[in-house]
Amino acid sequence: MGKKIKLTISEQDFADLLVRNVFGGKGEDIVGKLLGDLKKEKSSDNEYEASSTGTKSSTNTAGEFAQLDMNNPEDFDAYEKVADKFISSRSSNLLGIKGSMLADAAKNAQNKFGKYVPVELSLAQLAAEGGFSKDPNSRPIRTKNPYNVGNTDSGKNVFHSSVQSGIQRYYDLIAKDYLVGDKTASDLLDNFVNKNGLRYATAKYEGPVSQIANQVKNMGQLIFASLKKPDSNLT
Repeated sequence: MGKKIKLTISEQDFADLLVRNVFGGKGEDIVGKLLGDLKKEKSSDNEYEASSTGTKSSTNTAGEFAQLDMNNPEDFDAYEKVADKFISSRSSNLLGIKGSMLADAAKNAQNKFGKYVPVELSLAQLAAEGGFSKDPNSRPIRTKNPYNVGNTDSGKNVFHSSVQSGIQRYYDLIAKDYLVGDKTASDLLDNFVNKNGLRYATAKYEGPVSQIANQVKNMGQLIFASLKKPDSNLT
C-alpha cells in the first residue's frame, strides 16, 4: 500500500484548481457558489460548537458567561445544578451551602437591581474568600459571612444570623455596586473594582478568581447547553 500524503491547500488555490481543470468556462461562478455554501455551513457549525461549549448559547451572554433569567424555572434550576455540582467537588462545606441558596440570592438580586450575578463568578469568589474553609474559626465561617463582605483587613467583622443572609449580602453588593452600566462579570475578572473604583479585595486576586470561574464554566457546559429558549430581556 502506498504512503498517504496530507496536502494542505488554501481556499483560493482550490478554487483556481477547480476553475482550470473541472468546471471550465463558468467555473468561477460555480466555484464561488460552492465556497460560499461551505463558508455558511462552517459558520453554522462553529455557532453550534460554541453553544455546546457554553461560549455562545440561546441565552444572552454576560461577558463570557451565560445570562440567565432567574425568574424562569428552567434557568433557576440550571443555576442551582451548576452550583451543586461545583460545591460537591469541594473537600469542605462547613456552612452547608447549597445551590438553591445561591440561586435564591441571585433571583432576589435580579429582581431588586435588574442585574444577573453569574454562578461562575459567585462560586469563584466563594472559594477565593474562604467560604469552603476547613477551619471552623476562619472569619467567613465563624461570621456566617462566606464572601467576607465587610470583613476588613483592619479586623472589623460583619456577623450574620444565617448563612443565607451572608450570601444575599454578597449578591446584592455585586448587583448594585459592581455590575453597573454595561460592566460584565468578565470585566470584573480583569479589574475587580466597584462603581467608585474601590477594590473588592485588597489583594489583586483576579487571576485565581478567573481560574476558578473557568472551572465552574466547564462544569456547567452541558447544563447550560441544554437551555434552549429565546433571548432574555433582562435590563
